[in-house]
Order: sequence, then C-alpha cells, then structure tokens
Amino acid sequence: MIHLLAFAAAVATNATILRSASAPAPRFVRVQLDVTAYGIAGRGEILVDRTTGRFVRRFDAGPVSEREGWDGARAWRADATGMPRVQGNRDERAAIVDWSHLLAPGDGVSHEHPAQPAEITLDQSSGEVTRIVRHIGHTSERTTFADYRTASGFVAPFTIADTSENGTWTAHVSGIDTPRTIRDAAFAPPPEPRDWSLPGVDVVTMIGRADLPVIPVSINGGPVLHFLLDTGGQNVITPDAARRAGIEPVGEGTVGGAGAALAKIRYASARSVRVGGAEMRDQPFLVLDLGATAPIDGIIGYELLARFAVRLDLQRGRLELAPDVRALSPMGVAVPMVLVDRQPQVDGALDGIAGAMTLDTGSASAADVNTPFVVAHDLRTRYHAEAGGYPISGIGGPVHAYFAHAKELRLGELSVPDVNLLLTDAHSGAEADPTIAANVGEQVLRRFVLVLDYRGATIHFETPSH
Repeated sequence: MIHLLAFAAAVATNATILRSASAPAPRFVRVQLDVTAYGIAGRGEILVDRTTGRFVRRFDAGPVSEREGWDGARAWRADATGMPRVQGNRDERAAIVDWSHLLAPGDGVSHEHPAQPAEITLDQSSGEVTRIVRHIGHTSERTTFADYRTASGFVAPFTIADTSENGTWTAHVSGIDTPRTIRDAAFAPPPEPRDWSLPGVDVVTMIGRADLPVIPVSINGGPVLHFLLDTGGQNVITPDAARRAGIEPVGEGTVGGAGAALAKIRYASARSVRVGGAEMRDQPFLVLDLGATAPIDGIIGYELLARFAVRLDLQRGRLELAPDVRALSPMGVAVPMVLVDRQPQVDGALDGIAGAMTLDTGSASAADVNTPFVVAHDLRTRYHAEAGGYPISGIGGPVHAYFAHAKELRLGELSVPDVNLLLTDAHSGAEADPTIAANVGEQVLRRFVLVLDYRGATIHFETPSH
C-alpha cells in the first residue's frame, strides 16, 4: 500500500524531485527528456543550478515547442520562436518558481506568494514527491512524478506528466549528467529572435466591425484574411482559414476563455504572416473553431505586439506599425505594464480600490470585474448593481454578470471617469482569476489612442486629435 501525505508548498520543506545519492552533491544537473507535448513527439531537457534554484526547461516539439525558466530574478517563458515573455503576474511568476523548489534543495531559492499556494503530495514511506498542484489564476495545473530511479548520482522520477486546461504533456528521462559549469545566460530569457522585418512606419486601415479592431492579415502569401487584433490573445486561425492558407494542423489540446468550458484546438506553423508592410516568419498558431457566425478568420495578438511598436487609434480605425517605439514619438500618459502570460497587466483602481487590471482590445466591454474582486469588496452592494444576464460571451461560453457604474477607473496615473462595469458572477473561467481586479475592454480603450510598447513595458494613452 502506498502511503501519501499532502501539504501546502508554503510549508518549509526540502522535498525535491532531484535528490543527490552522493556527497558532495554536484551543483549543476542536466536531465535529458523524450517528450510528447499535446500529441506531438519531441525532445527536451532541464538544466538546474541546485545552489540557487535557477533552471530552464526546454521542449522541442514543432509548433508547441516552449521554454520556461528562472534566472534568480526573472520568471519567463518563450514560445516556439524563442520570443521571451517575462512574467509580472503573481501567480504566473509563482508557477514558474515552484519548479525551483522541486528541482533544488531550497536554501538559495526565492519564494513567491501566489493567491493560493501549491499543494505537494509525498509518498510518506519514501519521501518522494508524487504530485504537485499549482493554482495559476483561475486554473489548476497538476504534475505527477513516478518511476523514481538512480542515475549519475541522483534519484529522480523517470516519468513526468502534466495536465492543465491546455491539455497534457508527458516526459520520460533518457539521461542525466552533471556538467561542471553552465553559463549564466542559459537560465536567462533568450534574446529576441530576428524573425521579422519592417522597413519603416507603416499604416494599416482596419476592416469590418466598428466596435473591435479587425485588421487585414495574409498567411503564407495567400489572400487577405480578417483577424482580430487582441491584446489579450495569441496567434489563432480557424480551421477553414488554415485550409485556405495551406496550413496543416498537428496534435491536439484545449484552451479556456471567458466561460467554464474548454474548446478543442490543434497546432500549426505559418511560414509567413504579413500585416501591411510588416512580416513575421515561422509563426506558431492555435487552430480553433471560432463558430459559424464569427466574423473573423483568426486572432493576432502578443506575437505581433512583441515584435513591433504599435499605435492603435480605434476611433479612426487606424493602426501604425514601427520597428521601434521611437519612430512613433509617443505622447500622453505613460503607464508601466507587465505580462500575465501574454496579456498586458497594469496597476489600477476602481473608485479608489486598488487592483491589477488587464487590457484587452478583444473585449467589447468597458470593464469586466472579476468575481473574487467583486466578492472581496462587496461591489454588488457598494454599486447598487442591477440584475443582469449573460452579457459576456467568448471561448468557453457565456458569463453571468450584474450591471454597475464606477465614477473613476485608474490605470497607472491615468484617470478615466464614468465607466460602465460588469460585475461577474463566475466560478470558473478567466473571470474567476483572483489576481486580476478587472479586464478593461474596447469601450474604455477607444477613448484614447494607444501606443503599445511591449519592449519598453509601457503603454502610452494619448488624447485623440479629433
């Protein structure tokens, strides 16, 4: 009989999945992996500095290839292109740093403070870690560890399986070695890939709906497709548009969104993605059915905004792209931003109640207030909220909400008066994220001309000239 013991990761413990079987223990460890990530076979490795907890995990598996790491200060991820995303959201940072606690003894490892600490399960008889559950925003990710063996002086699990709202990946250890040294740069976010080009500032005219920014996009040199420019999203293409562009999907996974349900996805790569005079090469895509009535062929978001500085004028239906923000000479109020996965997050407040705000050009709302924030501050009573319905809908289904009105929404040092609110009543989905106060959408953002400078971690809110 296996005896298990579960406890919160916040409890001081030296429980790791890499235990030295010799003394003195080597400082650096490399674990080589055979992986299957969301149905796609590949290879990978984990590099660990067991003194400081610095680590990097890499999967090479076609369009779902990814890297994740902690360099002692920055918690980061990178997609198949190698474009790094340094995480600023408390739960996203903690989810990455939790791997440090699993891989290193703990004395030199930094501690993060998520909204809900991770839960670790041990085999009581052996002391081996068998499972960790990390709570990341509104989702939970479960990782199991099995088949512990001794190799190169370490006891380690030779089978790792991870399940999240994105699906499942599994890894089997193919080898362990102990390098004498590993470069500091190996743990740092990778340099930005030079997989894009843009000769100078280019102007793109929006098409389609007036309430959301839909722009013309060409995939693999094909005809113009209608893509939603979504600061809350990533590269997405519908199955029909993928067929027209000659893209062949592989693997399978799931993705969450506003509602409680998960949608099925597949994965693909595009040789070329063009928006006006700007081109991105070898880009990963999610292949997702957006529904028969969707007026768009896909979504374009972080991948474009991470490579180009963008001036977005929603009122005039105009988009400017530049290789560097200096070419756009931004003015207005500069608001610092961090990333929650791929989405901009800023410090803010609703009528003086402080909280983190996400900015979402893909939302037609003014501000959707997340349920934990609503409950924590009793906002339905404070605002005398009116009974609503299901005004929010997206991937995952509809969300129930109540109507309210705020006198002031603050984003950094920017004050926005008279903002309509949707006070959500959600037990799952994005609106159940306890680390975010509200998701700010198009009805607020269109009051300004936005200059999005992801490299400089800043959003400029300019006053429209018309």
